[in-house]
Amino acid sequence: MFEALRALVTVVSLGSVSEAARALHVTQPTVTRQIQQLERHFGQALFDRSGKRLALTPAGERVHAYALEVLRKQEELAESLLEMSNPEAGLVRMGAGLSPTLYRLPAMVARYASMHPRVRFQVVTGSSKVTLERLASRVVDLAIVTTPPEDEAGVEQVALWRDELVAVAPSYHALAGKRATIVELAQYPLVVMHGESGLRRQIDDLLHRAGVERPAPPVMETDSLEAMNRFVQAGLGLAVVPWPAVADDVTQGRLKLVHIVGCDLGQRTVTLVWRKESHIPAAARAFIEWLASVGAASSSELR
Repeated sequence: MFEALRALVTVVSLGSVSEAARALHVTQPTVTRQIQQLERHFGQALFDRSGKRLALTPAGERVHAYALEVLRKQEELAESLLEMSNPEAGLVRMGAGLSPTLYRLPAMVARYASMHPRVRFQVVTGSSKVTLERLASRVVDLAIVTTPPEDEAGVEQVALWRDELVAVAPSYHALAGKRATIVELAQYPLVVMHGESGLRRQIDDLLHRAGVERPAPPVMETDSLEAMNRFVQAGLGLAVVPWPAVADDVTQGRLKLVHIVGCDLGQRTVTLVWRKESHIPAAARAFIEWLASVGAASSSELR
């Protein structure tokens, strides 16, 4: 059927069965049989043969438009399948948390794109849970998350980088720029991530280990580090966040560090996760391998 549709398009384009046969490197009777095959299949005459020139009938015009669309889709499919085996071209579909997307990923993707200009990227953001669900359902080829999967069956993962956690306060707060214990910090209202967040669990564990039984209730819960930053600047409370999320604002004086003594706030690990299966487009697999290799070097880039 594809060859018959191609013959139809070529005949219409060149205006002659003989010219179409030469262009397709087949005999003239072969092209004629292919046109007749289409006419039998659709039960309609495709050409008005009463005149000297071949002219499409109304049915022929519709079949011709359909043939053009089918051949275009066939070419797109062939190009897409070729891209899947070409590490230098194609689409890399990533799922990532909002904070890695904002603070780390742009520079890394730009660096890779400069070396591989025919590779295209698509990023969808969401929580670690949602991102891993997208990975499992093959909506994305790789996931960059802050809460790695507990069940590692079917996936591989590697730590990309580790961001130092810091305590921040509004520039005019009593603890701004001062030394304080984690117990003293917990006496003030905190701006925190939502309860399912890995960072929230990390902070809750930190307070528990420090012996803080009843910290002040969170004054604000959110799902965005950018939002936490802005709420702290507005004076709503204090926060413990990864350094990259507040680095610019601390440098510009919009936020101040609270220097925690007596304990280490720790780090937040950002993890690359991908499926173990082999059916991953070559461009995505090449990017995964590169990202995993440079991630190890990035993990030491703390404040």
